[in-house]
Amino acid sequence: MKRAGLIAFLLISFLLICPNFSQAALKLYVEDEEVQLKHDLVMINGNYMIPLWVFAEHLDAEIQVDDTRFQIIFADQTIEMQLGAETALVDGREYILEVGPQLVQGEIIVPLRFMADQRHLSLAFVQELNGFRLARKSPRFSGLGSLLVTEAPSSSPLAQEEREAGPQGPEEPEEPEVPKEETSIVVYEPSEERGLREIVFLGGPRTSVFLDLESYSGYQTYLLEQPARLVVDLYGVKGDPPPMLEVDSPVLSSIRASRFDDQTLRVVCDLKAPTGYQVLPAPGGGIAIDFNYQLYSLALEDQDGSLLLSIEMSAAPEVQATYLESPLRLVLDFQDTTLLTRSFDTPVNLGPIVRWRVGQHSPAVTRVVLELAEPLASLPVEERAAGSFVLPFFPGTAAEAAAYLRAQQHAQEEPEELGAELLPTGEGVLSGLVIAVDPGHGGSDPGTIGYQGTFEKDVNLAISLYLGELLSEAGAKVIYTRDTDVYVSIFQRPEIAMEAGADLFVSVHANSHIERGRARGTETLYRAGDPASELFARIVQEELVKAITLIDRRIWGREDLAVFNGSNIPAVLVEVGFLDHPDEEVLLRASGFQKVAAQGIFNGIVRFCLENKR
Repeated sequence: MKRAGLIAFLLISFLLICPNFSQAALKLYVEDEEVQLKHDLVMINGNYMIPLWVFAEHLDAEIQVDDTRFQIIFADQTIEMQLGAETALVDGREYILEVGPQLVQGEIIVPLRFMADQRHLSLAFVQELNGFRLARKSPRFSGLGSLLVTEAPSSSPLAQEEREAGPQGPEEPEEPEVPKEETSIVVYEPSEERGLREIVFLGGPRTSVFLDLESYSGYQTYLLEQPARLVVDLYGVKGDPPPMLEVDSPVLSSIRASRFDDQTLRVVCDLKAPTGYQVLPAPGGGIAIDFNYQLYSLALEDQDGSLLLSIEMSAAPEVQATYLESPLRLVLDFQDTTLLTRSFDTPVNLGPIVRWRVGQHSPAVTRVVLELAEPLASLPVEERAAGSFVLPFFPGTAAEAAAYLRAQQHAQEEPEELGAELLPTGEGVLSGLVIAVDPGHGGSDPGTIGYQGTFEKDVNLAISLYLGELLSEAGAKVIYTRDTDVYVSIFQRPEIAMEAGADLFVSVHANSHIERGRARGTETLYRAGDPASELFARIVQEELVKAITLIDRRIWGREDLAVFNGSNIPAVLVEVGFLDHPDEEVLLRASGFQKVAAQGIFNGIVRFCLENKR
């Protein structure tokens, strides 16, 4: 990122000094051929982006696109990327991107400098052309370490055109030709020098090591068991190896390097036990190695009638829970974790748990499966001592567990005063409540349409149906203004809620902006002048942003919305994200994200009700 920032600074400074060039759109050349761009080049986070089609039309690539994924296939190399993803696969090897591919104005654009590096092309900004030049042959440097280079005038497109046109009119006596310099700012120059500057032990919860290379290097890894060690062979790396590094880590005992042959430097990480790992080339050179968390033991315990999973491991685990109904199971996936004990599959008679099994599901995931007679949900992991953790269980469904957590969090808090009547609640978390769920748009009204053709009405309905399921499980009676793809007028929607005796009204939408593709984030609208609706909006916004982690834009009151003005109950309209932003469209059309969004809205509803019991 520092290199991208320097490049951006140099170019912006140059354009400020030369205003004539800043008024014109930047051009792009491949060798001496100008690329006829359909839109201006885009800079994102200091990185200029290049349209995908340029590689097909000018660099002999074949492009294959499958939804959000695509491949750039050259005769000697295949590069795979995904819209919005900040990693790329080059011949199956993963690389980190400073900025992921984007869909802008109907074109897929990719990072220019990254692609130049992978194709071993020089990249320069040429003042006389007011644009970038990609070249297979590197330009000559005018001085060691200088950013300025010179090229022969014959490479100029204008000079080429003059030669092809032939003589014009009577021949004039030839005057001595004065070479005309072409001034370029070198953005990227392929480097033949590859050296290992340093081996850096970063430590951290996962135990990380950084190999500080001067530039990108090919590599191969081998995990060996007797003795346990990870071998990393770095190809084309010159110079003497750095000294051995003794480390204090749950995973490593030392890191050493030696020359395997004239072209290969070998780095050996001596492990305390075989473990999974991840290797990621870093932007600008260098390789990061992240080792898995170490899971030493697991045990099911019953403490005074409360079930929990006792965990001994090197650091606090990241656990993803999945609930399966047929047969009834709770699956716990420990991410980036290596199991250091034997796998097992054992019957057990402990509360609703009838059997459990533990094993290494993949190199990066340790899986625990609990077979159940009754619903059981997991609660957040708690640390009880260094290297010792517990994962408590809740006797009930995931929705009931989420409601329980909210109740625990706010049990000691005094409810805020409302300007409207407080909501009634019954014996259950939401029992006795009638909640109107309003999926925005529908039928002949598609709402906002995303870059990939996603209809807002479909996103709204999917999130609303997931939300309705959660509300029903928590005991509420759910009234949908629509539960299929049909048109319902904005005036009918509050009437449906009022006729059903609804206590709350929640309208679900995806947003758009007048400057398409610029705005992003989450916001919640409420009926202006109604303190109950304002508090409802504030809580739903907080919980939704916490769940989906998009930008927290604001809550704001509206006096002009028919869905608010047709009722007098607490009412909010949730704009989950911007469908006309290419990144957020990818999220909004994904069922996993839709479920998380529904969970966030549900958490807000439950919290609002629990904090404002009669």
